[in-house]
Formats: sequence, C-alpha cells, structure tokens
Amino acid sequence: MLERSGMQAGPRAHGSRPLMQARRTTGVMQRHGVLHPVQLLQRPVACEAASGSDPYEFLGVPAEANSNEVARAVSKLRWAHRADREMLKKIEAAQSQMFMDSLNARIKDGKGVPREILYADREPLFPWRPKRWDATPKIIMIAGGIQLAMAAFAFQSPNMSKLIGCMLLGIAGNVMKQNAIHPPPKEPEYATEEEAARPGQNFQRGALLGLIATGGGVVLATAPETLMQALNLQLPGILASQPGILISLKVATAALANWIMTAFYY
Repeated sequence: MLERSGMQAGPRAHGSRPLMQARRTTGVMQRHGVLHPVQLLQRPVACEAASGSDPYEFLGVPAEANSNEVARAVSKLRWAHRADREMLKKIEAAQSQMFMDSLNARIKDGKGVPREILYADREPLFPWRPKRWDATPKIIMIAGGIQLAMAAFAFQSPNMSKLIGCMLLGIAGNVMKQNAIHPPPKEPEYATEEEAARPGQNFQRGALLGLIATGGGVVLATAPETLMQALNLQLPGILASQPGILISLKVATAALANWIMTAFYY
C-alpha cells in the first residue's frame, strides 16, 4: 500500500502531500480499530518507548474494550500528561500497538480488512462532500423546532430574508456539530498543527454545509415553477394569484434541507 500511494516512511518536508494525506486517513483507520502503517513507521521512537509493556494495562482499559473506550482512555491520559512529551509518546505507542494487534487478529481470523482501510491512503474524489453522521435526538429535535418555527414565520410573513435566516441557523448548527465531532484544542499551546487548524476548518465546513443545504432547498422548490414556465404552462390558481406562497415554499424547503443536513450529516 505504501508503494501504491507513493508514501515514504522516512522524514518528509513540513506540509508535504504524503504526510498530510497520512494524517487525514488516521481517523478512518481508528474508527475501525487500526492505525495506518505509515504512522507506525514515522514514529519509531514512540514504539520503542512502550515496548515490553501491556498496552491495555498501560492505558487502563480491559482487554475486551472497544475502540471508543480506548479513544476515551487515550484522550484522558493525553490531557493528564499534556506537559510530558515522553509520556505522550508512550501513550501513542500503546495505542498503536493495540490497533496493530487488532488488525493482525482480524487477518488471522479470516475477517479481512475493511475496504475503507485498504484504500484509506487514496485521495477522495470529493473530500468536502457531506458525510453521514447522526446527531443526538435532543439536537435533532432542537434543530427541527427552530427550522420549523422559521418556516411557519415565512408563511405568516413571506419574505426572502427568512431564507437567509434559515441558512444562518443551518450554518450555526453545522459549526456546532463540527466542533462536537472535531473538538478544538482546550490548550492551544499544547496543540498539534492539525488540532490548531480545527476551529477554522470546522467553521469553513459548517458554512459550506449550510450553503449546500440552502442552495439545494431553493433549487428543489424552484424546479417545478421553472419547468412549468419552460413548458408555457400556467401555475395553479392560488400560486399564480399569491406569489408570496412561492416564497414561503422556498423558505420551508430550505429550512427542511438545513434541518436534514444539521441532524444527519457533517
């Protein structure tokens, strides 16, 4: 896999494409319980620091712990020892050892490696595309209630400014969700380069998702009207006599699209 992607295990220049690509794929592989081989080769010192010790005992988790429990334990240890670089290396090495043990166990048991891991080092065709991620039921209900109120307000007082309101609410909800999925560092002075860039990236992605949802909702609501005009057909009586209803429908569709994006995508 290393030869196919052109990555090298040795030192690379800061910000080089292979290294940035390896960092991007770490989250994909950790969700499946393994660590990218490039990262293991790039950190020989860390692996040596924890050699000979039981990684489960070192991290304080049981042998049957799942990936989420391991991630929480690692996060707590990193925070507790954030000023001790040697300890941080040992924590990272223990986590890497657990991931590799899990991968080897899957291969020996004949379960194979998920396709997402096999091709994790490949650059995605659309890296900023929305990805499925369900919010908590509470967030889903809150976001739905807010967007529903905005849609109802638009029917009471048709105005395109309500459309901007739906978009801004959608952007705010998506940025909050991004910060929950990729938390900004609590202490920037101890943050890595990737962690330090999270706040800006979260805002950019949240804004993009809000724009996509709003634009998609407007296009969907406008499509029937545009099609009927192209075919020289008249709109139904109430829509032709009350243009405000068309505006309200556009706002309502944009509100629905923003709710779906906030609740089920990131």
